[in-house]
Amino acid sequence: MEKPFVQLYTGLEKALDTLDHSLTGIDRYARGIELIRGTITQVGPLGRKMMRGRETEVAYFRQVWPVFYGKLLLYIRLYHFELYRLSLPGGALPAMIRREEKRIDAFFRSNREFWMYYRSGSPVLDEEFTRKHSQSRIFDPLALVIDQEGATLGSYRAAWCLAMEAYRAWMVEDQDRRKAPVSLTGLEGYTWGPADVDFVEWIYKLNAVEAVLYKGVPADISRLQRWAKAALGKEVANIYDRFKVLRNRKKDRMAFTKREAIALEKKMDEKEGKF
Repeated sequence: MEKPFVQLYTGLEKALDTLDHSLTGIDRYARGIELIRGTITQVGPLGRKMMRGRETEVAYFRQVWPVFYGKLLLYIRLYHFELYRLSLPGGALPAMIRREEKRIDAFFRSNREFWMYYRSGSPVLDEEFTRKHSQSRIFDPLALVIDQEGATLGSYRAAWCLAMEAYRAWMVEDQDRRKAPVSLTGLEGYTWGPADVDFVEWIYKLNAVEAVLYKGVPADISRLQRWAKAALGKEVANIYDRFKVLRNRKKDRMAFTKREAIALEKKMDEKEGKF
């Protein structure tokens, strides 16, 4: 993403992170929807300035639009999930979760090919991210109702794919949070020092090199988060989305890892008497 959009998304993530620590349940997502919509009002004008030809049009509707609207669709779904959960009788939550998991699986079966090409960055889909293509689909019901200047069929489908992917990850995290807490005996006093973005990079690095095992199997991001919370009292909300922002950086995607390597090299040199 271009710098102005990265700044907007980073600011949005920080605001949503603050909500996660100040509000709970349905109130958190209701307020989150307001924040996301407020940010989106700034995205549109920037997008119109950015689009100066087919290449920049595809870039906007493929890389920018889905990220912000995908976040909005996710929070709307989470709002409805929490709203419905409030009305459930005792013991009915597991059945509801299974229904939602089936809904997610069905969605990705229906959109498997699109999602595969979109995630890989294949140019095969580029045409679907142009307004001309959407306007030409006169028999597609969705093409008749979307904003023909402010959205495309491809951007809308991509946003839903991102939302459903994040929804599935949220459900895994939500179920983990409901399990018995990890014992903190002997771990009091430890904290994480660097920034949140460094923590995200560190967690994903541990996952990539399979450095931490859980019952003999490389720990996934969710389990690494639980481990880090128990050991360091540190947890970053929406870590999957934060990682997307990190990997979309044009420079220094591994800034923390590089600082680690430089600091370790310096420490080794000092131990060997090299100054």
